[in-house]
Amino acid sequence: MTLKINKIGIFGKPNNNNLADIIEKVFFVIKNSNPKIKIYIEESTAKYCSIEDNHVVLDTKVNIETINTLKDSIDLAIVLGGDGTLLGIARQVASTGVKVLGINQGKLGFTTDLDVDALDKNLSPLIQGKGIIEKRDMLDVSIMRKTDKTKIPSSIFNAPAFNDAVVSRGAISHMVELDVFINNTYLQTIRGDGLIVCTPTGSTAYALSVHGPILHPKLEALTLVPVAPQALSSRPIVLPIDVETKIIIKNGRGTALHCDMQTIAELQDNDIILIKRSKFPVFLLHPKNYDYFSVLRRKLNWSSNPILAGLPDPKLPK
Repeated sequence: MTLKINKIGIFGKPNNNNLADIIEKVFFVIKNSNPKIKIYIEESTAKYCSIEDNHVVLDTKVNIETINTLKDSIDLAIVLGGDGTLLGIARQVASTGVKVLGINQGKLGFTTDLDVDALDKNLSPLIQGKGIIEKRDMLDVSIMRKTDKTKIPSSIFNAPAFNDAVVSRGAISHMVELDVFINNTYLQTIRGDGLIVCTPTGSTAYALSVHGPILHPKLEALTLVPVAPQALSSRPIVLPIDVETKIIIKNGRGTALHCDMQTIAELQDNDIILIKRSKFPVFLLHPKNYDYFSVLRRKLNWSSNPILAGLPDPKLPK
């Protein structure tokens, strides 16, 4: 699929000492690929790099805008950072359908495809619209609570989750107790450290560390993964993405809800956490040679047998 790009927004991770240099490198590739493209830098990113409006980078005036302005006008968001940085930006621009491209400056980089050292080679084709656009589902997460003014639970919190929504026992060392319902049908009561509800994108994040399954990103599914459950028979379960999950807090002292480990809300007894498929997916832009299985092998260090080190991948016999 060819993506027509007229405006690009650049978003960076604060506290990155090399951010200004990398932005200049990205400017260089964009201008060499298509001089007509307008380039914008997100406000806090520019401030961190001491870049002011109308500042000149490689003979090009810099335009600085807030993310709320950019998400309504750009065609592509280029994110400089790791998975966490991309998660934060993707959550904010998803409602406008902006395509998102990650340049990895973090650790694993499951969603940030490009390496800084190979920008000249790999970024240029994408700027010219030659890439793969992949739709990734998000979750819509709400907390429903009865108040003194309402006899029925009403929403007191709402946030998107690109990776996962996590109910956690917090800092207090005790088990949480959670009643879980799927489409208003009782599933189970979980007693333990918490529960993760994750998308296929989030299946390689926190859920993976507590033995959740890896879901291919093209699957329209979500996974419920108990965290340190008291009952050894309590296992992860994969469900269709369009189910409605309700989690009722039975023992909420110190319990908290985390969405992508970026948005946090404190919970109380009898709170209902409502999780459903978001109507706003994230659209990731990948290079044409993108291969999810190759990403898994590299990031998870699969096939790390010293005998196979340095050899090409096996091929199917003819």
